[in-house]
Order: sequence, then C-alpha cells, then structure tokens
Amino acid sequence: MSKAKVRPAVAADIDAVCQLLHEQMNRRLLPERWRRITSYGWLAEKPDFGRVVDDGGKIVGFVGSVYADREIAGRRERIVSMSSWYLDKAYRGQGLGFELMRSATEDESASYTMITVSTRNLAMLPGLGYRLLDGDRRVWAASGRPVGGIEIEQDPARILAKADPGERRMLQDHAGLPIHPALITAADGRCLAVFSIKKKGEDVTYFDVLHLSDGAVFARHAQAIADELLPPGKALLATDTRLLGGETGGSVEVMPVARYYKSKRLTPAEVDNMYSELLLLDLKLD
Repeated sequence: MSKAKVRPAVAADIDAVCQLLHEQMNRRLLPERWRRITSYGWLAEKPDFGRVVDDGGKIVGFVGSVYADREIAGRRERIVSMSSWYLDKAYRGQGLGFELMRSATEDESASYTMITVSTRNLAMLPGLGYRLLDGDRRVWAASGRPVGGIEIEQDPARILAKADPGERRMLQDHAGLPIHPALITAADGRCLAVFSIKKKGEDVTYFDVLHLSDGAVFARHAQAIADELLPPGKALLATDTRLLGGETGGSVEVMPVARYYKSKRLTPAEVDNMYSELLLLDLKLD
C-alpha cells in the first residue's frame, strides 16, 4: 500500500508540478505554460496553489486552485477555479484522486468552478458536492442583413475610460491575457462583454462570451452584435445560457462536456468564465 498523502501545494512544489503536468497530462503544454496557473497577478496573497499527492517527496498528483476575490451583487465572494486535476496512473484506485478535490474544496465560505473538466472525472463530481453550472450555450451566426440599433466600442483604452470601477479592475486583472472586450450600447441599456476568440472544429471562429455585465441587454441585441462583430466566413457568437439573465434566443448548442460548480453562496447566473485556468493556459472554451 502506498504511503502517499494529500497536502496543500506550496511554492516549493511548483517546478515538480509543472513537470508532472507536462510529462503526464498534456505534453503539448510546456512547463512554463503550466506555471501560469500559479503566477497569476490578481491575488498577491495566494492561500496555496491547490493540492498535491506526495509520496515520500515525489509529486504524483495535483489539482490546482486559482483564487480570485470578486464583487458580486454588492458582496465580496471568493471564487476558486479548479485546474489540472491529475493523478499518476499507478496511484489510482486508492481514493487519492477523490481526496485531492475534496481537500481542495472543503471551505464552504468559497465557491468553486470547473469550467473545463475531463470526462474521466465526471462520475466523482456529485459525491464531491458539485452541481451542474451549464450544459448548453446559445449561438448566433451573422444574418447577412445587419440589424443595427447598437454601438460597439472595441478599443480597450476607451472601454477602460467608460467602465465602472469593478469592470475596470476585472479588465486590468486580465491585462496581457487572451481576452477581447466590447462595450455594447443600445437604447435600452449597455453591456460590457468579454470574449475569447478561437477557431474550433471545422475551422469555425467562435466569439465565446466569458463575461456579460448585463445578460438581458446582450440577449435582446445578440443578432445585431453578431452582425457587427463576426468576421466573414464561418463564425459564431456563443454564450453559456446561464449568462443571459433569463432571456433566450439564438440556436441551442449542447456543450461537449458540461460545466460544474460547488457553492452554497452563488447561483449559476452569478458565475462567469473569467479568472480561470481557461485564460491562464490560453485554452479553448469547449
């Protein structure tokens, strides 16, 4: 029986963790890229970097915790994006994979998200207290007959000048990361939208929504936004359904793997896709 144990991940573990993830989880991501989930700048005092499985000084498992303190509905909320849940195959079947995540998500004053999750771990999520965050998204293609009626500002400096303090902080926290903000103004309101732009599948460019300051305004004008923003060719505007403030529209697209969260404090609509491993590792929002 292995004497491996789960403990908090500390700074001295980072090199070994990054090497483990590179060699055994995804060799396409170099250790320097994995390091980004430990070196993000929006929280200076990090409680830890997640949890490791330590077998006599050898790191054989890891789950990362990316911490952020957010202002949500006038409250300060700690949201933790879980990342890179991996256990060496030789150590599986002993409960260590479950204990990694259980230990990392036991603080009930925080909320936890899994924006990306491996299908092999899905069966463990209910026992860990995770619930469905979203299982589908809404998508719009350009109509070819522009609707109009909106203004869209895409210059980051001008957006910052018009943003409220919370929006400004969020954008500044993500400076240098692969985000694309747009400030949408219409007669019935305004919405700051933040996108990730990636090509997926059959060379389709997705404008994936990461954050909406007013999902209802976005939903009412989504077709006009698609007509204004989408480039020629195969392209789609897409947003997780929960972010639309109860509004609907567009076509429904089922996610390849659903998103999950664990929280006694937040509703799904209050949880966006910012401050996550998705951006730190520059991944696609599948």
